[in-house]
Amino acid sequence: MRGKRIRLITFHTPKNYGAVLQAYSLMTFLMNYSDDVKLIDFNTPHLRALYPLNKKPASAKAIPFYLLNRLYTGKKKRKYEKFDRFVTQNLELTKRYESLDDLRADPPDADCYVTGSDQVFNPNRIAEEREAFFLNFGGDEIKRIAYAASFGTKTIPEEKKAATAAGLSRFQAISVREESGVAIVESLTDKNAVETLDPVFLEDKAFWSGAAEPRPMGSEPYLLYYRLMGGKESDEAARLAAKKHNLRLVVVTDGFMKWHADTVLRDVGPLELLDLYKNAGYVVTDSFHGVAFSLIFEKQFLFTDHNPELAERALNLMERAHCAQCACLNGGTGDEKIDYSEVSPRIAALAAQSKRFVEEALL
Repeated sequence: MRGKRIRLITFHTPKNYGAVLQAYSLMTFLMNYSDDVKLIDFNTPHLRALYPLNKKPASAKAIPFYLLNRLYTGKKKRKYEKFDRFVTQNLELTKRYESLDDLRADPPDADCYVTGSDQVFNPNRIAEEREAFFLNFGGDEIKRIAYAASFGTKTIPEEKKAATAAGLSRFQAISVREESGVAIVESLTDKNAVETLDPVFLEDKAFWSGAAEPRPMGSEPYLLYYRLMGGKESDEAARLAAKKHNLRLVVVTDGFMKWHADTVLRDVGPLELLDLYKNAGYVVTDSFHGVAFSLIFEKQFLFTDHNPELAERALNLMERAHCAQCACLNGGTGDEKIDYSEVSPRIAALAAQSKRFVEEALL
């Protein structure tokens, strides 16, 4: 397989830590099997517009928050520059493709296409993105593999089932990120799907520790609050956890907070976030990848997303790892210690199964 060309398509354009780090991890892991791995630079105007530097207010009520967040434009701009630098320095990209038509007119030369993780199979995506992630370009002789793909929903709308089935029919091997995805694939096609871990688990603690870029925080122990959604209950849980554990409260966020934290960081790059994780005394997060890196770095943590639909992915992971007690839901504290002598071997076993899927799919 080493002489074969692998081209990967996933989300690498968002200014989102989980998106770029999962892309980096999957690309790096695929390099174990080929000397020619590149990430297809599918980078459309629509995808770029999803992460504006300043999002315009949707209503008059949102104007005060818009004005407050403009105060942090400089820091956010530095963060975005760090993301761009990470992509340039760490991801092997093909030429830029601005549309599905571009992909079809001059498809990437490859022996194998891989659709990567995240909600690449979401039926509600705009048509050209949906077709691109279903690999509706290039010759029929090219092998097509899906790794840890997600539909972003437990059911496919009736009017989208035919298009989804057609898209899935192109793949020779399919793995998905949730159990519900297995059921969707098997209900719409004659294909089998397997459940695999998010790509960040294809690399271990030593890899991510080595990749971390220093973000000096002084000698005082701190609680890292990786704040993605920013719900009121989540914010309060982080404040109380920092007080309980007698730790300095360090928050990584883009949002506006109404209460005091010891340090608020708005310009953190992807590799700096890894360093913050590595050195944290405790973690609170409402993010799936926040949970993932807590597990990878073997941190005591609290998961605080109270939205049942959005929280499902992280809760599923925590249940499989046998640490669901760390979810702060329905008013519970969720503050129970994780025994990593039990949890880490479970994660390693699940990661081994995921790696085995990749190896067998590439044969």
